[in-house]
Amino acid sequence: MSLDTEIEQAFHAFWMTGATNEDWDAWANHLTEDVDYVERQLGTMQGREAVRTWITELMAVSYDVHAVLNWYIVAGDRVVFDMWNRYFHPDPEQPPIDFAGLTVLTYGGDGLFRREEDYWDQATAATAYAEWHAACKESGSKGDPEHLTALDAQRKADQLETLRTGRIR
Repeated sequence: MSLDTEIEQAFHAFWMTGATNEDWDAWANHLTEDVDYVERQLGTMQGREAVRTWITELMAVSYDVHAVLNWYIVAGDRVVFDMWNRYFHPDPEQPPIDFAGLTVLTYGGDGLFRREEDYWDQATAATAYAEWHAACKESGSKGDPEHLTALDAQRKADQLETLRTGRIR
C-alpha cells in the first residue's frame, strides 16, 4: 500500500469516527499519544488524553453543531480539509446555518495523526450561533425531532459520498 493510500485510509477512519459518527472519545484514538493539537481560537493541547478530555467536554455542550466535509487533499504527510460547522435550522423550510473551518493534519504513522491545526472564524461562528439560537427561540424548539434525525442521516450519507469522491487529486 502506498503512503498516500495509508494516510487517506487513516483520514477516512478519523473523519467517520469523530465528525460523522460523533464518537469523540473513540476519535481521540486516531491521534498519537504525544499529539500536538493547535486550535487557533481555543489554544494548544499536548497529548491524546488532554485532547480527549477537551473534545468530549466541548462536544457534550456543543452537540447541536455537526461537521460537513466539503473536500480534502493528501499532500506528503499531510491532509488538508475544508468543512462546514453546521446548525440545523429549526424551520424545515430554511437552510442550515453554517460557519467555515479548515484543518491541517500531519500523519504520524500506524493510522494515527501526530498534529492537528484547526482554523475557523470566531466572529462567523458567534454569528451562526446567535442566528440559530434566535431561530430556536422564535420557533420554540430546536426543530421537529424526526426532521432533525432525517437531516442528520442525510449529513452522514453525504459524508460517505464526499469521502468517496471529495479528494482533490
